[in-house]
Amino acid sequence: MSLKDFDLPRRAGSLPGLLLAAAVATLLWDTWLIWPLKILTVFFHEISHNLAALLTGGTMGRILLESNEGGLASSSGGSRFLILNAGYLGSILWGSALMLAAARTNRDRQLTALLGAFLAGMTLFYVRSPFGFVFGLAAAYGLYMASKRLSDATNDAILKVVGATSCLYAIPDIWSDVVTRSCNSDAKMLANEFFGPRLMWGGLWIGLSLAVLWWTVRTARRLEARD
Repeated sequence: MSLKDFDLPRRAGSLPGLLLAAAVATLLWDTWLIWPLKILTVFFHEISHNLAALLTGGTMGRILLESNEGGLASSSGGSRFLILNAGYLGSILWGSALMLAAARTNRDRQLTALLGAFLAGMTLFYVRSPFGFVFGLAAAYGLYMASKRLSDATNDAILKVVGATSCLYAIPDIWSDVVTRSCNSDAKMLANEFFGPRLMWGGLWIGLSLAVLWWTVRTARRLEARD
């Protein structure tokens, strides 16, 4: 049987299936099975910093990704306040957008290919760490092959799992960076450069994360009910 003949059941990409996948992902959070999805979410995080710089009049700079889930985006100009906020909020919005797009369209294979092309472009033009460069191109190639050889139902499930992980990852990562340890996080830089304690920023982002995730699940469920 070829890969093209392989098809996940449509229910695997449904909202109940997605919630089950999220529960399994939580149990396997610190294993190698979830690690690629976490690195991909870090990539979304750093891309969001760069895009915020571009949208506020600055320029996009290099992106570094490391195997320990670390990342760095070096931009110049733009709104420092919005750039610092864009990392975590951006990864949440990326996840929400992927989940909603997958729920809304029947062209999941084209959407997966588009995501792969976007990641390839960002990698080629901006990623400068050796690990990040290899990972970015590998992720892009994997998405491209999925779009060509797997069914729409399988691509639908892939998009929703990537989206859900991007939404979910922000919450424990914010908790780790802001609440349990005092590293030089986005929240700490906001507190030092603008106003408020880092815990305020972390709490605000966690609250927004949960609100966006709740709204996304409700909206995606409504969209799927129409089909």
